[in-house]
Amino acid sequence: MRKLLIVLALLAVTAFASDPRLTVLGGDARLLVDDYLEMWAYPGVIGDYEFVTGGSETAGDVSDGWFGIVDGLGGNAYGVTINHNDYSHEILFSPGGWGTILSLDFDKYPDSLETVKEIAVGLAWGTDVPFLADYSDLAFAVGFDNESRDFEDTEQTTSDMMFGASLRGHSNDFFNLFPIIGADVSYHDVNDYADASINTTTIHVDFGAGRNKKVGDKTNLVIGVFTDLQVTSHGGDYEEDATPDSEMRIEIPRVTGGVEQEIGKWLVFRAGAASVSEYYSTGDFNQFTSGFETNFGVGLHWDNFIMDATINEGFLHDGPYMVGGTDNGFMGSLAATYNF
Repeated sequence: MRKLLIVLALLAVTAFASDPRLTVLGGDARLLVDDYLEMWAYPGVIGDYEFVTGGSETAGDVSDGWFGIVDGLGGNAYGVTINHNDYSHEILFSPGGWGTILSLDFDKYPDSLETVKEIAVGLAWGTDVPFLADYSDLAFAVGFDNESRDFEDTEQTTSDMMFGASLRGHSNDFFNLFPIIGADVSYHDVNDYADASINTTTIHVDFGAGRNKKVGDKTNLVIGVFTDLQVTSHGGDYEEDATPDSEMRIEIPRVTGGVEQEIGKWLVFRAGAASVSEYYSTGDFNQFTSGFETNFGVGLHWDNFIMDATINEGFLHDGPYMVGGTDNGFMGSLAATYNF
């Protein structure tokens, strides 16, 4: 299920924030320009970048590292990633004018009680189109994820399907990224060991505007303002009058972004935040909540080499632990990139 949500996230709300710069600047790759990370939101820009990159999300787990490379050959751009966006492999291709990302994963976990198998496939395609602004990035995505659990000659299966689309306009206005529109439909189905089936359908739409521009010689501002609607309905083999009520979530507004400040020739300091106000209702219940978070990070640049990192919040508040068995390091997630 998580893999499908990641494909959905590419084109709907936020791209998977495995990169430190993306994490600090709000986690929404649709707000990034002149950064290879935007290709996971809009694959049509794959041909604009040639690089090799890799990183790690947490300091305490070596298994969460990932690697990727995109390079040009014969007028086309080819790329591959390993262990990125929770897929074992991604294959990237662009002949110029459009681009596509094929995501694949297969897992099998046999033990003495049951065998778990999961297969996931995602496909995203993008191009640019001359309407709604000076020009617009357009992207579509489909995803499928199936998990089966075999136990004593019976089987439980969980499947997910998703269809999504996103558009981002470019102009010279204050909000130079406008409009930003995302829409997707996802379907979740569970067939249990007793052959009973329950399903969930989710429809999601968001609309917003973004700004990503220099506001000073050494200062860059990234900000996005969005409104968001999500409706979820339930069905299947529930007992009479036991089907869950439909759910509705409305975010007005969701604000995300950050600031980058160059300090000298090779150091960049970043600070970002995300704020959301959400209305939620189901049946006779409804509530209104607000949330806010901040992130900090740094970037080190030497010619074509870039190293980005998030800063651990505990380090900022308490500094490193000088005595004791607990580490409180300076960097959290880390990524290194070389642009060809």
